[in-house]
Order: sequence, then structure tokens, then C-alpha cells
Amino acid sequence: MTAYKFKGWENIDTSEVTTSEVEASYLAVQSKIREIENAYGQKTATVKRPVFRRVIAWAAAAAALIMIPVGIHLYDSRKDAGMTAGLERSTDNGETTEVVLPDGSKVTLNAGSVLKYPESFGRKRIVELEGEALFEVTSSKSHPFTVRTQDIRVTAHGTTFNVNAYPDGHSASTTLCSGAVSVERTSGRQKAELKPGDTYSLDRSSGAVVMTQTSPEDLTAWKDGHLCIISQPVAEAFRMVARKFDVSIHLTTDAYDKAVLTAKFINGESLEEVLTAVCHLVPGMEYTIEGKDIYIR
Repeated sequence: MTAYKFKGWENIDTSEVTTSEVEASYLAVQSKIREIENAYGQKTATVKRPVFRRVIAWAAAAAALIMIPVGIHLYDSRKDAGMTAGLERSTDNGETTEVVLPDGSKVTLNAGSVLKYPESFGRKRIVELEGEALFEVTSSKSHPFTVRTQDIRVTAHGTTFNVNAYPDGHSASTTLCSGAVSVERTSGRQKAELKPGDTYSLDRSSGAVVMTQTSPEDLTAWKDGHLCIISQPVAEAFRMVARKFDVSIHLTTDAYDKAVLTAKFINGESLEEVLTAVCHLVPGMEYTIEGKDIYIR
């Protein structure tokens, strides 16, 4: 007799099939046999019953064996896709927080961000990010770690990298601090391999991808409470300021649309000190503060 080994057989959880379910299935098969026998007549049923019942039994057993691997495949696919019960951590503007994932990886979540992740990982470790976070991923060559955002996917096996993907930003980007990562658009096009110090940036309006060499220390300074604005358009720079200080900043003019800012605030500067410094960098710029609303003119 030929022995068949079904892939995933050792992973079957027999506790999922109760005794009452087995008995119900048996009674259903017996009922079907009686219906078929009655349809062919008592004589035929009497002569063919032993063989016919064996055929039915074999068919039922084969069907059960076929169903088991399919069920296992679906279960594994859900685990691979990170589809176990989900958890979510978020931060308000003006705050950051650290999250420890089920595999021991650490995530520092920047202000105004949301991180979604499963209670446990399968063969693939997948999380979803809206906002900005620094990932310190535990090493595992056989279990890739993927960060999904609206625009890009970043995949690593064990490394440290920053992902910036705020929904209101002009771009989605990732900066590699150590190790190696691959980055691609959510659509799966233009895959790139990064080395430490590389920043991959996808312009949302034009669809262009720009690769630059940057300082990871500057781009991740936010985790230590600092504010580093590196070659950012004025509108994006003020979004960074607004998130850090939990205020609303309103640009009342388009006179600064082409201006690009670079500034570092690493000494615990106040909101007014930051605004004053930015206005000194951009000729003619002024600001007024009304409660939690700042108006730039």
C-alpha cells in the first residue's frame, strides 16, 4: 500500500474537530448511502453493499485528507501576511513612544504616527506605519521584516532604519542607519537596495525616486527630542515644527513655496526660538501666535 505524506501534516491541530462533529459527519455519510441504495433498489443494494460502502468510506476519507492540507495552507498564508489579531499604537503631536514587537524588535514612534502589528509573527514579520518611526529589527535571515506604508515597502532581516511616511507629507522616505534593506513602491516597481547612509525618497506628486547620501544621526535626531530640518520645503519644515510642538501652523502666503530650509535645533529650543530662527533664515518672513495657532506671513 502506498503511503502518502501531506505537507503540513505534523502541524494539524486535532483539537479543532470535536467528537460531536465526527459523529455528525458519520451519520450524514450513512444517510447518503441509504438514499443511494434505495434509489438502486434493495436487491442491488444487498449485492453491492460491501463494495459500495467501502468506496463511499474511501471517498469520504480522501475528501477529509484533501481538506486538511488546504486548511493548513490557508492558516499559514494568514500568518505569513500578518493577519493574526492586530494591535495598534499611536502617538499624539508633541510626543514619542517606544514599542517592543513580538519578536523583540524595537520601534520608536515619532509624533502624530500610527503603528499596526500582529500579536505574533509568522514566517514573515509585517507591520504597517502611518507617520514616522525608527526601527531596530532583530536579526533573522529566514524571517524577513517588512514595513508597509501607503507608498513604499521596506524589507530587512536585521538592521536599523528610519521610515518617514506621513500622509500629509510631500514624500515618503526611508534612511538606512545600519545593515541592509530593500525598498520598493507599494505597486512593486523600482526596487532599490540601500547601504548605510542612503536615503530613498519617493516624491508623491511626480512619482520620482531620489537616492541621496545623508546623515542618519540628523534624520533620527527626533528620537532624542531634537528637531533637524534637512533640505525641506518650507511647508514640510513647518509640518515638522507643528508635530513636535503640537500646534497648528498656517501659511498665509505662497511667497515661500520655493524656499528650502536646513536648520538644527538640538539644545531644547522653545517654539518661539524655533520660529524666530526660521524667520531669520527666510528674508521677509514673520509670524504671529494666537493660542495654539501660528500664522506665517
